[in-house]
Amino acid sequence: MFIKKQATRLSDGLVSINVIEKKSHAIYVYGFELLISAAVNILFMAIISIAFRNYFGWVLFLVSFISLRTTAGGYHASSHAKCIIVTTAGFTSLMLLSLINIDWTYIILAIAVVSFLLILLLSPVEADNKKLNEERRMRNRKISICIGLTNLLIAATATFYLQNHSELLVIYFAGVFAAALSMLVAKSLKIQRERRAQE
Repeated sequence: MFIKKQATRLSDGLVSINVIEKKSHAIYVYGFELLISAAVNILFMAIISIAFRNYFGWVLFLVSFISLRTTAGGYHASSHAKCIIVTTAGFTSLMLLSLINIDWTYIILAIAVVSFLLILLLSPVEADNKKLNEERRMRNRKISICIGLTNLLIAATATFYLQNHSELLVIYFAGVFAAALSMLVAKSLKIQRERRAQE
């Protein structure tokens, strides 16, 4: 509700000074909602990273997560509040896991392999309200496969040539894991909705 209110206030301000036309008001409200929601998510992630004394962890997480999420698709929360809660809780959990003192060598490689297989099987997972035309669908699929292959190459190189994995590398692949999980959850929910619709 807070995000919607602020987005509406910003759009009202632009209409009042004739920057945008009144007929475009709803479009700008939606755009501002997305921007504010994204900004809040990034702010919380940055704060969490600082709290864990990993000042650039959020950057690497977002690079790996967003590159896959925007091309392979994934889970969409039903509201901005749920999106922020899920993102914050998920990122915090992954940051905690990254602190566990274990050998991440083959875990990172497994994440890269599973992520790549999910991309091959599922990408792109379309949102119900954002259908892709065939050209865009194939483009997103090709890009996501290239990203998956790149991640696989990074993981394989790290596995066979690096003695110790840095915490930043673990966080990068935490983002890959989150994107793959998001894709799987979205596909599972879509199948459930389709089954309910047929009943």
